[in-house]
Amino acid sequence: MKVNFLIIGAAKSATTSLSDGLAQHPDICFSQPKEPQFFSKTNWRHHISAYHALFTSKAKLYGEGSTNYTKYPSFNKQIHTDIFEYNPEMKLIYIMRNPIDRITSHYTHTYNRGYEHMQDINEAVFQNEHYISTSKYAKQIIPYIEQFGKEHVLLLFFEDFITQPQEVLNTVYRFLKIDQLDIDISSINSNKSFNRHVLHYKYDNPKTIWEKLKKVGLIIKNYFNRDFIDSKPKLTGATKKHIINDVTDDIHAIEKLTNRDLSKWLEY
Repeated sequence: MKVNFLIIGAAKSATTSLSDGLAQHPDICFSQPKEPQFFSKTNWRHHISAYHALFTSKAKLYGEGSTNYTKYPSFNKQIHTDIFEYNPEMKLIYIMRNPIDRITSHYTHTYNRGYEHMQDINEAVFQNEHYISTSKYAKQIIPYIEQFGKEHVLLLFFEDFITQPQEVLNTVYRFLKIDQLDIDISSINSNKSFNRHVLHYKYDNPKTIWEKLKKVGLIIKNYFNRDFIDSKPKLTGATKKHIINDVTDDIHAIEKLTNRDLSKWLEY
């Protein structure tokens, strides 16, 4: 088998909901878990059998959705050529979101998962460049377009998916060359940043019964955790200006790539 398509980002831009929608199609098998981050590791060539084992049923197409694939240069710096080596016919799906909103959601998620330790989102944005780097969509996607060709890369927008999810799914079906399918939109996981079922990453993948019971207890305890962000953190005007100034040229590049007016993304 070969994995045929990847949802490569952007993080906190409804990639999980998009994956949930596509996974309902009978021609598609998604990996378990959805984000194996396989090509983020430079030693991926030694683990292809384990990667393929994540796809548990036979299907026409196999896909996964690892958002670390578009967090350059935080992970595998040769990721574009590595994925091409694995499958030069790979199809790539990239969904983008207003950078201010994406960064706010990104910070909230990473803090609640235990990867971020700064309690002030404004300080975190200035100190941790990956928030803005991940929001430079042209920087992230152009190397893929250059490597695979524009016909192998589908660019989508979060705002379209939120307002017209079925239409966006139909666009993806056409891109993947499979029949269109109307799905139950209510069944798509919204993956909200403030979901208190989200735990610190160290509790992922419990292996024993005791560890599983402990995880359930921690989920219950998390509802009373004061160190959990359960409302939208506020960016100051200065931070918003800093973000927009840094991503303006990149936004204009995406406008040219997509022939889309993104002027609202430049407002703060």
